[in-house]
Amino acid sequence: MPRKLKGYSRVDSEGNNAHGWLVRIKRGEIHRSRFISDSTHGGKRKSEKVAKEVYQEWVEELPEPDTSENKLGKRNSTGVVGVHHSWDQDSRFPNCRYESYVASWVDENSKRRNIRFSISKYGKKVAFELACICRQNRLLEREKVLALHEGGAKVAVKKKASPKKAAPKKITTKKTATKAATKTAAKSKAAKKTTSKKSSVAKRSTKKGAAPKAAAKRTTAVKGAKKKPATKKLPAAKKKAATKKKAATKKKAATKKPAARKK
Repeated sequence: MPRKLKGYSRVDSEGNNAHGWLVRIKRGEIHRSRFISDSTHGGKRKSEKVAKEVYQEWVEELPEPDTSENKLGKRNSTGVVGVHHSWDQDSRFPNCRYESYVASWVDENSKRRNIRFSISKYGKKVAFELACICRQNRLLEREKVLALHEGGAKVAVKKKASPKKAAPKKITTKKTATKAATKTAAKSKAAKKTTSKKSSVAKRSTKKGAAPKAAAKRTTAVKGAKKKPATKKLPAAKKKAATKKKAATKKKAATKKPAARKK
């Protein structure tokens, strides 16, 4: 079994001819990674030392990781981190259930530790207090937990914050006044539109009625009008001859003597 290494892992890829150590770290939204090759650092062991040094530098430089330790989860109903209510059932007795409060944590060797305190034995209140004391001090021995409880050790319980309700919206007089003004303006605009539509319809109807009357008047005026005789236009030569004749007749009339009066 390959040994577990923190912060870096071994890479041996024959296809890409890559042999070395891959260093990776994550702190919140910060991600860092670096490949340390065996060929550039003089072998497998020397490159591993360089990988350890790089990882330690990053750990000292970056902030501590944000873990779920000592934080209340969504499913926590007791109000204490690491203490939960449990129901256990024995397979030999299907109708028999064991109710208890359980204190749980992870020790230095990354092992999960669980210690139960029966409600039927200690009572609901005392079992909960014992589980809280056990979790706070991370004690594996029940006798020490009972001694602390008898000595009057305090239990810190974190209450979940109730979700804040949204405050009702306050209706101000200015807003109501502006709303009323906008409503009245909209109504007046609508009334103007309706009146303009009615007036346009009335004008159209009057125009339609006046058009046939005007046409009838025109026809009667045309019928009653007298037809003027058409004058024929004479050619220029004939006009000259006619003017000469008129002039000759005028001369003759002028030369004729007046008739003598009878005595």
